[in-house]
Amino acid sequence: MGLLRLAVLVLCFQLAHFTDPPCEMELECAECVPDNMPLVTSHRAANGSLTVPAGDELTLACGGGKFLAYPLRDTLTVQCEAGRYRVRADDTLRHLLDLGCQESIFEDVLHQVDNCGNLQGRAYLMRSAGAQPSRHLAALCFDADRAVAARLRMSNAPHNALRVAPHSDAAAPLSLLGNFNHMFDATTRHAAERLYSDDARMNRRLRELLKHEHYSFAEQSLTSAKLLSSHYFEDQNMRVTDFVSNRVAVWRSVAHGNLRHVQRDVAKFLALSRPHAELDVYAGTHGVLALRVGHDHTEIFLKAGQRFPVPKYIWTVVHAKQANKAVALVLLNDPFVSVSEIREAVFCESACGRVPWLHELRRQRRYETPLYGLVFCCSLRNFTSVVSEMPEQLINVPEGNAGMLTELFD
Repeated sequence: MGLLRLAVLVLCFQLAHFTDPPCEMELECAECVPDNMPLVTSHRAANGSLTVPAGDELTLACGGGKFLAYPLRDTLTVQCEAGRYRVRADDTLRHLLDLGCQESIFEDVLHQVDNCGNLQGRAYLMRSAGAQPSRHLAALCFDADRAVAARLRMSNAPHNALRVAPHSDAAAPLSLLGNFNHMFDATTRHAAERLYSDDARMNRRLRELLKHEHYSFAEQSLTSAKLLSSHYFEDQNMRVTDFVSNRVAVWRSVAHGNLRHVQRDVAKFLALSRPHAELDVYAGTHGVLALRVGHDHTEIFLKAGQRFPVPKYIWTVVHAKQANKAVALVLLNDPFVSVSEIREAVFCESACGRVPWLHELRRQRRYETPLYGLVFCCSLRNFTSVVSEMPEQLINVPEGNAGMLTELFD
């Protein structure tokens, strides 16, 4: 009887241990993680989430900063316990939301960027602990006057380390102009966060702008979308795409249609190519959407002073450095475009049918349907002859088919 009771107790313990809930982190869910989420340096994330079995230990790190609940520590060891975390430092059981850093590990900072012209150079950095330099994850040219990104760049290199020209990231004393720029940046960032965080507010504003023209939106509405997809980046680096300078206004059917398809195909191509070839991705906007009101066209800006434009085109360029080939994927952000206007809107002979890795985009041939965001694929030379946001001297690939990036790398 005693042996039977012991066996039952052991079985109950095993079942309790087996059914103990794991610790889950949805790194793309803002409500599920702290405002300033630490890095998990002991485990790998996948597709924006991390699941840790009960009993596993994790190492959390705040880079060059400290934890909010532990202001003297930049790393913590915790153990998953019933979906929460037992902190080794003081044996306290905490929810993940209580284990945030004092500051974000990722930064959006003013930065020298080549070929930005008169636009503002910025960089997305990941801060490192100690004397280690910050890692550059993306660089961008931002039109601060119009409050829209002209061009961003990232890489599928290991850890998404972007190659940039030699420079110093050390903070220099700010000049009067530098202080002014920082104040202006804060105002623009606040306005952008307010605008892009609330679709209802954005669409009320849009309808107010055109209410006297009695424009029919045919149940269409605007939403905000990322120019660089989070899935272009490895593991936890995807959180760097959350900066508002990476967002623009896009029609909902376009965002959920061909923009999503393009970004999924590019993300998969980057992942498949990573072991074999280093690719750079450039993404940006071109032009301002103009809605036809009667016999006239009205350009759409969501703020006064021709700021926060709804872009006419959203584009992505994928460049294979070693092969010296590239392709430009251009999306028309205009579900209202008429058949007679399409010929003028498509400014190159499309080669999408010759790019086999565009699986999601080409699967149902909806990339030719304006409702979902008409997409066309250009050679780089044809693309840069129209889109000034991508200077011709930035990438030099052969003309025609010789310079077209169509094949997979293996």
